[in-house]
Amino acid sequence: MLRQILIIALVLTFQPLFAQSNHDKLTEYTNFVKVQQTAPFDYLTQKVKLYHVVTLGEDHWVRDHMEFLSDYLRHIAADTTFHLDALAWESGNSIDQGIADSLMRSATFREDLALQILRDAPDTYGWPYAEAVDALRSLWEYNRKQQKFTRLLLLDPPYMLQMLDGEKYEYTLSRDQSTANKIATYIYTGKRVIYYAGSSHTQKQFHAQYVEKSKMYAVQATAGKILATLYPHQVFSIKLWGGLMGNNGYIPANDDYHWERCGDGIADEALRTCGNKPIGFDVVDSPFASEKVSDFFHFDYTDRMLSNANGSPYYADETMDNRIDGIIFFRPVDEFTVPHIEPKIFNDDFIKRVSKRTKGKVNTLNDVLNYIKQHHPTLANECDKYITE
Repeated sequence: MLRQILIIALVLTFQPLFAQSNHDKLTEYTNFVKVQQTAPFDYLTQKVKLYHVVTLGEDHWVRDHMEFLSDYLRHIAADTTFHLDALAWESGNSIDQGIADSLMRSATFREDLALQILRDAPDTYGWPYAEAVDALRSLWEYNRKQQKFTRLLLLDPPYMLQMLDGEKYEYTLSRDQSTANKIATYIYTGKRVIYYAGSSHTQKQFHAQYVEKSKMYAVQATAGKILATLYPHQVFSIKLWGGLMGNNGYIPANDDYHWERCGDGIADEALRTCGNKPIGFDVVDSPFASEKVSDFFHFDYTDRMLSNANGSPYYADETMDNRIDGIIFFRPVDEFTVPHIEPKIFNDDFIKRVSKRTKGKVNTLNDVLNYIKQHHPTLANECDKYITE
């Protein structure tokens, strides 16, 4: 009983300190945000003009991020002060590069080619979103208005698609290494690229998996990390503001904001206090620079992750300025929505491929939609629109 009383007393003693700390942090963020004046499209254009590669980290299953890309491409279509040589696109396989080139050179938008590219995206059911189709359409429109070729650069290595389809494959490079190699060719040939992919690939970080047999970590660098290491002055990493990626894509989130907010929502509150004005800004010299990665993304390091004896790339003091160079905020997290399903992706041939990939669990469009619901519950309501009795 005495121990419980002491714990309660300690909590009551330190509560005002915690509240004061959060209040000071909120004030710091608010003071920073209110003086930022650069609109998102202007900010992105500034960076594209200054750097050969601008990585744009998005959150999967957030419709608004795909729409931001489409809107930006349409916004710059008539701007002849610079030219975008390629949109490096995560959700497509390099085996379809010829199809992508044909799509961008076509006199009319070939939706059939766009759908084929998205069928070959690195997920069991492809990337079946209307907003993804529109992003490819917006790049095609950019090509038409610029009258100068811009490549849709497909990034996934062939073995990813062969592995999904149960075919024989030869592992070459990791997805991120393969991506970095493709994009690097644009840097040393003096061209300019927007690399649009999930933020776990665009951020300058390591991915690591612990191997029980050897008691060591197998470590791989992200494409963003590789490119920034090779070309530190030619690559700029931007994160599109969002919630915790995946927390309501893979796992349902019990959060009032639907998408659980990063860093306890203090930055979100600062943005709201300043009227949620759309802005882009550099992380350096901002409150985000010193924000610990573990606090921002809500996770705790284990002793094994922080060991120096097992090849772990993790360290407790890693801050957000180690991961990203800039942030674009254009809409509050609580207004984000999920993408629309594009059922035309699921023709008979593709449903047969998905059936093979799922060992016969999926045989109809209804089956595909229920499969998506099972694995990505945030898309449940959207899938229900197309499920028939």
